Amino acid sequence: MVRLIWIRHGETEANRAKRYIGHLDEPLNGSGIEQAGRLARSLAHLDVEIMYVSDLRRCRETARFCAKHWPDAPMEITPDLRECSFGRWEGWTYREIAERESELLQKWLGDPFRHAPPQGESLRDLDRRLTSWLEEAEQKTVGKTAAVFSHGGPIRWFLAKHVFRDWDQFWRLEIPHAGAWVAVKEERWEIERIFAGNGAEES
Repeated sequence: MVRLIWIRHGETEANRAKRYIGHLDEPLNGSGIEQAGRLARSLAHLDVEIMYVSDLRRCRETARFCAKHWPDAPMEITPDLRECSFGRWEGWTYREIAERESELLQKWLGDPFRHAPPQGESLRDLDRRLTSWLEEAEQKTVGKTAAVFSHGGPIRWFLAKHVFRDWDQFWRLEIPHAGAWVAVKEERWEIERIFAGNGAEES
């Protein structure tokens, strides 16, 4: 059995402005700090034995709040858990992309596996990166519970591919800031519990 708690970072100012952040290294804003604190308190009772953390600042800052409750859990920081790279579009809003590069945007939205933002990653690229990471993480986490601090894209990837087994779910899933999805694998991945972005347990 493997248990992974997938956690999205708290809010940043660029998130609030609805900008595509990707690999930009944004810190949490005031709301994000409050969200991370609430999430940490709501997860404190879970027996986490290792933390896997995206190397981007917004995830590292979120993880530090939770680490106070899991003092014996080592923290492994890795670029493999980064958000999908949006390349040239990073820092732009959807409206700005639509105005400046509408044709490229429509190609990407229509088939994100084949098309990528300029100098960015396609969904196929993201899938390769995260599949390699997950295979290794599963081997290291057998019989344990790990917290995975990542981003909206990687969490959508995990839920769509491994839980729902339906890539069409990728764009439909709502991934709130500082939300957490407790996933358990025996034969296949299933969601055991969900913590909403306000720190409350949903199921």
